[in-house]
Amino acid sequence: MDALLAERAAGLTAPFWAAAGRGQLVRPVCRQCRLSHFTPKWSCPHCLSEDWAYEASTGRGVVYSSTVVHRGPDPTWPTPYVLAIVDMEEGWSMLSRLVVPSPGECESFGGRTVDVMFEPEGREPNRTLPVFSLTGSAT
Repeated sequence: MDALLAERAAGLTAPFWAAAGRGQLVRPVCRQCRLSHFTPKWSCPHCLSEDWAYEASTGRGVVYSSTVVHRGPDPTWPTPYVLAIVDMEEGWSMLSRLVVPSPGECESFGGRTVDVMFEPEGREPNRTLPVFSLTGSAT
């Protein structure tokens, strides 16, 4: 990725990371068709409008699918951990870590309700990541 494209991409996601740093989950919403989409893109994946803005999310959702990761992206990454696709209340989905007591156990979390929480990333200074925790009920 060239420097100009990297700079534009960083600008595209900067409001998301700033909101996460404040403990708020936001998602892009198209002002033309009202579709919520994630990850941020230059234009709406539904109607191709470039007129979109970040809006607050409730931070509540349901686990669509999950998997236990036993080998991280690099050797210093702590494993095991659970990675989940979460279908959010507003109709969009996001891939994130699911915080569970025993991540190494093979358990299905599909259909479980979750709430967002925020944790420091640890590798990048001042970077906070949205992660999810189980609320205890299944849908």
